[in-house]
Amino acid sequence: MVVSVIPRYEFRIFGNDLAKYESKIKKLSSKEMTRQMDSVYLLTPWKRKNNVKIREGVMDIKVLEQDHLDLQQWNPFLVGEFPLDLKQFINEVVTVDPDLAIAYVWKTRHAYTVANCITEIAEIKVNGAAIKTICIESENPKNVIEAKKLLTIDGKVENVSYPLALKRIMGLTALPESWNSIEF
Repeated sequence: MVVSVIPRYEFRIFGNDLAKYESKIKKLSSKEMTRQMDSVYLLTPWKRKNNVKIREGVMDIKVLEQDHLDLQQWNPFLVGEFPLDLKQFINEVVTVDPDLAIAYVWKTRHAYTVANCITEIAEIKVNGAAIKTICIESENPKNVIEAKKLLTIDGKVENVSYPLALKRIMGLTALPESWNSIEF
């Protein structure tokens, strides 16, 4: 039996001071689950439409289908067993290609539901650098927009995908203009 997967609309923020959003999530919903996981993300500085990760022997590739109303719609393109030894793959394929980089990501994810959306608060480490992320996702973009309103996430807050955040943390892509106000 073939299971059809419906792409989800997502709004994600990264930072180390997300307490105002976290407290609103916790007021609107009880924590449903906490999971810890390790992932290896494959990154390139020039490819922006794929989210490629390997977790627990499974490769997961999502494709950015569209930007819609300040949301991103991600479609699971391929999810399947990763057929190679991960360390061997990294050593023989990734490290020899100057256009590829690896982000080792450790996550503690806390799941909630806000406005019928999967809502996540996560503490992550990217190659050892600690940061937090909050994500709101649903197959219905109206639900995500409603959840953003309930959490008072306004249009000034940037929607940042995992690949973009990882590339920024690792210095593979430039920071937004508003972040470049430090004079050297």
